[in-house]
Amino acid sequence: MGRQELTVRAAGLSALPAAARRPELFRALARRAFERAAPRARGEVSIVFLSRARMRAMNREYLGHDYDTDVISFSHDAPAGLPADETPLGDVYVSAWMAARQARELGHTVLREALTLAAHGVLHLLGHDDARARDRARMFRLQDELVDEALR
Repeated sequence: MGRQELTVRAAGLSALPAAARRPELFRALARRAFERAAPRARGEVSIVFLSRARMRAMNREYLGHDYDTDVISFSHDAPAGLPADETPLGDVYVSAWMAARQARELGHTVLREALTLAAHGVLHLLGHDDARARDRARMFRLQDELVDEALR
């Protein structure tokens, strides 16, 4: 049996404006992040864009927060007996509404903001944390690099 590849799925793109519906960019961004940090990783990563209402409901249901948020990541545990580098790696949920709102506030495109949020979520799957200022600065630098590379 051959080596399974890293599979990246982008879903819910219809929640984004037409110009931001670039599944190939989201897939390439996630693959690049994994190639840098975990080049032997195999399995699946999903990047899913949700409406404001659905994202808020997920934030409330899974994290106990009753407010809007821009991105939520869930890492998956390895099923028993499956090698760690063959696990379903995780899911990244992005609020399409927050991507549009933050893009307006920051003065850039919804595509750039959606890629930034997807990168942020993928970096969380890779173990990055943004609780401390030093870690947050490093994470933001990495996500900006990933977005810039995706948009080249």
